[in-house]
Amino acid sequence: MFVAVREFAYLTAQTAPRYRLLMRLFYEGQQTLEHAFPPEELLVRVGAQEATEITLEGLVLDLEQLVAWGNLGRRRDTSRVDSLAQYARRRNLYYATARGLAIEGFLEAGLDAAAETVAVGSGIVGSLEAQWARIAILLDAQHQEELDTAWTSFQRDFAALSGDVRSLTLNLERKLSLEDLTDFLEFKDAVRSYVERLSNELAGPGRRLRDTLVAVPPERQAALLGQLVSVRSGRLTRDAAVLNADQAARVVQREWAALLGWLTRPAGQGDGLEYGIQALRGAVSRVLAFVDAVHRTRELGTGRAAELSALAARLGTLDDVFQAREELSQALSLSAPLHAPESFEREGVRHSWLEPVEPVTLRPVTRGRETERVSAAVRDTSPEARQAARNALHAHREHEAALLALFGETNSFELTTLEVGDDALVAELLNWLSAAFHASHEASPVVTVPGPAGRQVRIHLLNTPAVLVTPSGTLWLERGAKLELVHTGKGDQA
Repeated sequence: MFVAVREFAYLTAQTAPRYRLLMRLFYEGQQTLEHAFPPEELLVRVGAQEATEITLEGLVLDLEQLVAWGNLGRRRDTSRVDSLAQYARRRNLYYATARGLAIEGFLEAGLDAAAETVAVGSGIVGSLEAQWARIAILLDAQHQEELDTAWTSFQRDFAALSGDVRSLTLNLERKLSLEDLTDFLEFKDAVRSYVERLSNELAGPGRRLRDTLVAVPPERQAALLGQLVSVRSGRLTRDAAVLNADQAARVVQREWAALLGWLTRPAGQGDGLEYGIQALRGAVSRVLAFVDAVHRTRELGTGRAAELSALAARLGTLDDVFQAREELSQALSLSAPLHAPESFEREGVRHSWLEPVEPVTLRPVTRGRETERVSAAVRDTSPEARQAARNALHAHREHEAALLALFGETNSFELTTLEVGDDALVAELLNWLSAAFHASHEASPVVTVPGPAGRQVRIHLLNTPAVLVTPSGTLWLERGAKLELVHTGKGDQA
């Protein structure tokens, strides 16, 4: 109770006007559903409102001071990061804390607005569609009071949806500590079902609502806003002031702009419908993959410990040291016995690590039928070894043929929703995409990687997410791609 509240320090600091301006920008951004800003964008907004010049370095110092006081928070901009090096070079995004926003809200309205905890219930996105349909009916019927009530309810549910989507994505993107991990493992299935349901609602009813609002004619939009302004004009506000027509028009215009802005904002800018869809799918995939990896590590560790304990008990019962060494080397997948010379061979006993290695020659793979060329050493090997080599070559050619079949007659295909029936093909596709993500950058989103049968694959990275259906399950990819088969002129002759 007697601890100093640091969040109010910016009001009495020597450069209080600059701090007040920054906090006002964050407060206004919160009202238009823009929660986080990079320093470069803040510099532009500050320059448009302040006569004195300020450098980017000075602005960052002011932002860091507000972070130290607790008015702001910061996080890394992780959008479109393909490597650790890019992540290290990424800028910080700054956002206002709840207490910082409450102070600015108090300074503007004279009230200390308490933060509410609102959970996105099941079907809330679909209910927004129904609410908009009712708003359209009330607009045609000229029922202005009911129209204002329906619009207020619509805005309240929409604000709760956008805020909770943002909070959920931030919580899923943060790193789990060991204490959190134990609790999270217990509820991971509930998290999976909840986030998948919410992302599907955003992708289905959410996108339908966006298309409906974007298609509203200007004259109908003006009629809706005009009726809302006529109802709200003359109302008594919380600070005992009367709302005039101009003030009511600004409030209604801001509500409409925030609604359309959140629904139509590109995914790369964050805090929007498309960003929510991609962030929820990508974040839950990363977190649950991490949890699955922890499960597998624990299971493997427990199972391996039991196996080693049983092996130690078995070796302790053996009187023959040579047999003990052989069993130990086989259990540990060693190619030679422990602490024994390579020439060691007990009389009458042949060991697997003393068998000669069969020679195999490697040659470049070209398209078309070709006579097999083998060396004298390979020709002298056993028929089983030669048959195994033929089988391996045949399997390799079948794998390349299956990869070529993906491109079809047009020598290209688009990875948006793709079903692949072979896990080996899935691994090859993921290797191509991984190489493309690490080699690409914003100026050149097209990357060429080595492909099958001596050809190359040109990959055009897309900004839309993709779904890859495999025999082992479904993979959600944050970015899709268009793949084209390129003839190099080498190894392409039939």
